[in-house]
Amino acid sequence: MRQVVPPIGIVQKILGKQKTNERALYRLTAHCLRVERPEGALLCHTLTGELLLLSHEEAALLEKLPGPVSPALEELIPRWFLRPEESDDMALADQVRDIGSRFGRNGNALTEYLVFTTMACNARCFYCFETGWEKSSMTEQTARDTAKYIGAHCGGKQVRLEWSGGEPLVNTKAIDIITDSLREQRVAFYSTMISNGYLFDEALANRAKDDWALERVQITLDGTEEVYNQRKGYVHPRGSPFQRVLRNIGLLLDAGIRVNVRLNMDGDNEKDLYALVDELAERFGGKSGFGVYFQVIQEYVDGEPTVYAEDEQRSCAQKCRALQTYAEEKAVAVRASLDRGFVVNACVADNDAFTTVRPDGQLGRCGTCKDGAIWGNVWSEDRNEEVLRQWKERKPPEAVCNTCAIYPQCHRLKNCPSSLEHCSPVERTSREEKIHRAVLKAYEDWKAAGQV
Repeated sequence: MRQVVPPIGIVQKILGKQKTNERALYRLTAHCLRVERPEGALLCHTLTGELLLLSHEEAALLEKLPGPVSPALEELIPRWFLRPEESDDMALADQVRDIGSRFGRNGNALTEYLVFTTMACNARCFYCFETGWEKSSMTEQTARDTAKYIGAHCGGKQVRLEWSGGEPLVNTKAIDIITDSLREQRVAFYSTMISNGYLFDEALANRAKDDWALERVQITLDGTEEVYNQRKGYVHPRGSPFQRVLRNIGLLLDAGIRVNVRLNMDGDNEKDLYALVDELAERFGGKSGFGVYFQVIQEYVDGEPTVYAEDEQRSCAQKCRALQTYAEEKAVAVRASLDRGFVVNACVADNDAFTTVRPDGQLGRCGTCKDGAIWGNVWSEDRNEEVLRQWKERKPPEAVCNTCAIYPQCHRLKNCPSSLEHCSPVERTSREEKIHRAVLKAYEDWKAAGQV
């Protein structure tokens, strides 16, 4: 038995070591994913985050459980992989999640900001969730006031800024003002961005790295040149938008900014995405900081996300898996990693350290809700505590949660516009497969470090 990845520190502090009950019969915890390898079996504990490699002989002993524990497996008890037969794994995860959510709180300090510099955009994507939203932009005064608010509420800690829109580069002035002001206040920060990539050039890429402390940009592509240019619908494009965006991806990478390319998939462009992966691999394969991943497009009607039938979900998930595998074979895929920061939040929306900042200076909980779940603004200390409370409410557990291996990492908020009414077996399988891929990557890294 060998440790591949140690447990997450905060969980280890909360749980300590499980005591052995000499009179109990033991079973494998429900919160464990098993991945077979030629060298043995990998066990990933989805609550503690620990990853172990068991020999074939040790793994075979697991098949005799529940029952008395073989001396060869006794080490799994203090590490929480083995649990007394009648114990409640889900209750343990809930307890750890509750205690974990209280760790590291620094009063009302806000250190993560999703800043909408504008709701205007130079593209017209047919699936955009912001269709029908007011296309306002942040004024220079609001940008200055936003920076003052950040400086006064970050608790002296480093700040993470994510620039979004609309297209955030439609209003670079707001980014300049905020970042310049934070430096004047001596507030440490770094930033990321969600952008279509069209408005970058060499000078702006370098300025973004130096002045905005921009570390990563997420750029969406919908297909090869003809498909992309048609689907994005740029306003007053110059030349081919597709070629311009590919050029800008190269400029960002040359400036030392990572680029994650999200490849949007639906029923019309799946086959074209294979050709796009080939093109991206030829152009950017081997470049540090570049990677692609896939997302099924969720169209919005009157601000509400479409809900796919289960058979449609399953079909889309299978196609995404096949594309992911193809991108991995081409060595351009963003590789999944095991979550090392214990997931106590469903998403940023119920994170005490996070807020959105709208162009009008309003503070919200969700970046995809039309009303933004507004709870305050950058000019006031008033907080709508009821809104903050509502965005922490989770949907009640279902019967399947009792035995679900990924329950510790699954959080479904009542107010989330993208959360299905009930647990989706397709989504559950997709999450398990993502962890499976992350386990394999962690194991490969461990072997590459000479551990085997």
